[in-house]
Amino acid sequence: MSMKTPHLETGRYGEGLARKHLEKIGHTILDCNWRHGKGEIDIISILEPFLVITEVKTRTSASYGYPHDDVTDFKQAILVDTAEAYLLENEIDLELRFDVISIILKPNLSIEHIEDAF
Repeated sequence: MSMKTPHLETGRYGEGLARKHLEKIGHTILDCNWRHGKGEIDIISILEPFLVITEVKTRTSASYGYPHDDVTDFKQAILVDTAEAYLLENEIDLELRFDVISIILKPNLSIEHIEDAF
């Protein structure tokens, strides 16, 4: 039996909230937690005319800043490389868009969806 660390559980919970949010606004979810090399894409969806690559960042509170601040230039570069691999592997011919969903759980649930974040 493996023990999950609290931050991984928080992250998975946030990704579930993000998926529900995206579906509610019309996205068709294609894949979650897709890995290639060193990269992982949290959520891959279609919202015509885009293939949307969504990075989800979740924190229990804003005490240490906003979750979306963790999407550094380095993380962005990995996401771009991973997204290009997904396009090639799945023969998808859509324009790429990169979104970030920033979730703070307490004291009140806050979901901020930043479209075309980078």
